[in-house]
Amino acid sequence: MIKEVPLVEFEEKYRPKHLEDKPSKEFSVKFGVDRHTIGKTKAAESLLTYGANPMLLRMVAKKGTPTWTAENRHAVLLKFLAQRGPAGATMQDILTHLRNYTSKGSYTPKTVRRDIENFKDRFNYTIDFDRPRQVWIFQKPPPNLDLARNRLSRDEMIALRLAASPIAFPGHPFQQAMQGTLRRIADMLDADQQHELQNSANLMNVKMTPLIDLNLSTIELIESAIRQERETTMKYKGLQDGKHRLRRIQPHGLYHRNGGWYLAAYDRVKKAFRSFLISRAKDWVLTQKPFKKQKDFTVDGFLGGSFGAMSGRGKAEKVRVRLFGAAARLGEERIWHGSQKTESGSRRKDGSIIVSFELRGLDEIRRWILQWEGEAEVLEPLELKDQVKKAGQKIHQRS
Repeated sequence: MIKEVPLVEFEEKYRPKHLEDKPSKEFSVKFGVDRHTIGKTKAAESLLTYGANPMLLRMVAKKGTPTWTAENRHAVLLKFLAQRGPAGATMQDILTHLRNYTSKGSYTPKTVRRDIENFKDRFNYTIDFDRPRQVWIFQKPPPNLDLARNRLSRDEMIALRLAASPIAFPGHPFQQAMQGTLRRIADMLDADQQHELQNSANLMNVKMTPLIDLNLSTIELIESAIRQERETTMKYKGLQDGKHRLRRIQPHGLYHRNGGWYLAAYDRVKKAFRSFLISRAKDWVLTQKPFKKQKDFTVDGFLGGSFGAMSGRGKAEKVRVRLFGAAARLGEERIWHGSQKTESGSRRKDGSIIVSFELRGLDEIRRWILQWEGEAEVLEPLELKDQVKKAGQKIHQRS
């Protein structure tokens, strides 16, 4: 939606002398203007000569007197702040400058503050307010100041650094690939954002542990199998297996959990979908045998009801756990599962709370409960309560 603010009446001296009273045929076709029914359009075509915004041109052609779009107001304000340099500009300086570009209409401090916040959030420019001097200062404006240039917003820059940080550090199998990606993105940005992106390691550090070794070529092979719908074979050693066993599978999707990459695939022998931790497999082969992917398959659906990396099986059931001490405090701060709920009215005087989950499978939630060292009590189901009790007894016997 275009926000309109009056601009300025066009004076004859600013119009090219060769223009006719009505817009040219070329102008009419390019901007969808009826040249025979529009009156005052010299101003519009003169703007075309100077490369003005087409949206502004349409408003000029239709109304005779142009309006100042928010986009163009932003450009004037931004360039003015850049020109002021370290001296900065007071609110009155800014308002006076804007009013010099219009013969009518009004600008308010609220409008200016909103525009500056837009520069900071959308374009990630650093514009600070010096409270003692009551001036706005544009810190290190890029030499080629242009709102049409590629810039990452503040949120986009943070999101990119968060995504890249766990990968672009020494030892990660995708380190070189991620660093190359960041360099290519940086080449498209202004110098200030290039510097910020290249020094992201000094700004935040996000590492996922444990880091499981992974071969890039293996990921490429699996992605090819998924795209081309071709079966693969590999030798896999599960947690309960004494040695690697040959498996023939139909890959459907990749996902990452707790430092490890997993493959969701249909196992032809088991005749069911299974999760495979890629680092436990070796001797991958992309066969020529095609298969047809299940149309309704999604990785999210596959993991629905799973507490962690392993797909749940059977019908979802409610799991209720009372958390004490540090576990209770973290239970109010963190979301461990999409179905997690803190039960209303469950808080006791000791600070404990009850959290519940809807899960298909108890193995991973059992291990999660045991890690709290007695600060988590299973309320239901009874099957899980018995499993935790037996695991605790085994730990006691071996300690």
